[in-house]
Amino acid sequence: MIKLVVYNSMLFLALILATGCVAQKEKITEGFVVPVLPEEPRLFYIATYTGERDFEQESTLDTFIGVEDAKVAKSMVKPYGVAAYKEKIFTTDTAQGVVFVIDRATKKVSFLGDKPSGKLGLPVSIAFDGKGLTYVSDAKLKKVYAYDDNGSVQKIFGVKDEFTRPTGIAINRDLGLLYITDTLQHNIKVYTLDGVMVQTIGKRGIEDGEFNYPTNLSIDRRNGNLIVGDTQNFRIQIFDKNGKFLSKFGKVGDKPGMFARPKGVAVDSEGHIYAADAAFNNVQIFNDKGELLLYFGGAGTTPGTFHLPSSLYCDEEDRLYTTEGFNSKVQVFQYISEVWKKNHPNEYKKLLEPR
Repeated sequence: MIKLVVYNSMLFLALILATGCVAQKEKITEGFVVPVLPEEPRLFYIATYTGERDFEQESTLDTFIGVEDAKVAKSMVKPYGVAAYKEKIFTTDTAQGVVFVIDRATKKVSFLGDKPSGKLGLPVSIAFDGKGLTYVSDAKLKKVYAYDDNGSVQKIFGVKDEFTRPTGIAINRDLGLLYITDTLQHNIKVYTLDGVMVQTIGKRGIEDGEFNYPTNLSIDRRNGNLIVGDTQNFRIQIFDKNGKFLSKFGKVGDKPGMFARPKGVAVDSEGHIYAADAAFNNVQIFNDKGELLLYFGGAGTTPGTFHLPSSLYCDEEDRLYTTEGFNSKVQVFQYISEVWKKNHPNEYKKLLEPR
């Protein structure tokens, strides 16, 4: 079930759960609304993606072995990282060592990192520079690769012994900077997009600005702030665009606002911070001051529930993407911002109708 926590007037989200077939178009899916009216809905479920089988009929055998001579299964096995650019969803599959590229417009699936040149080993996270290159971190090969649309490697970050375990990555397009988490070195390395390392943020510790096995990253597009999932310190840390520590929130525990295994982080256009917890199988939503607004999730396979959620991504349209390692899928939700309501008046009106 969806678990909802509300603190006085801070309620600002609701979740619509789909009960029918998977929707491939961005539309409101019929289902339950939480909380019930008269509370205002602010987030709804769009669709679930698993790979090629989302767009075609296939046999059970095809699901596992793929088409004839295929080296990659048609469906995701263990997705971790997720990001989206225009109508394409990019998801790393750590079990198969590739990036799934799901094109919602053409309803086709392709791959990155499956060719001999630029073959991935353990892809983790994804970022875009806005100029046509897709960046992928590889925890096994200890590098970050930049691919063009044809899947050819254009840049490689990481000389020998520079990384121990690169995981989360994020790009500040305005500054032209690439942020790379090194989980086992307990820091974040900052590069220009030309490959020059200009800064290292943090070291192992529990003080402000220090880390204990940090993982995922996100950029607040409003101000360039860097959001970090400080996993084994059980908290989220926020740095400004220059790498200066600003604030933190969260601590270990099993109450709302606390964490057991925080992983994915994302930020929407209004500054709300989303944090996935792989142990609690939920997503918690905070304001930019770190105050808990709501959480949803719980263990399950239905829309809005999770099994080992790992990464989050919020695109320019405020669509929230989640990955689940054990459910082998990506879920997509729409945050109902003020801009969304203005641009989708009929859809918003439908959300307010009694069900």
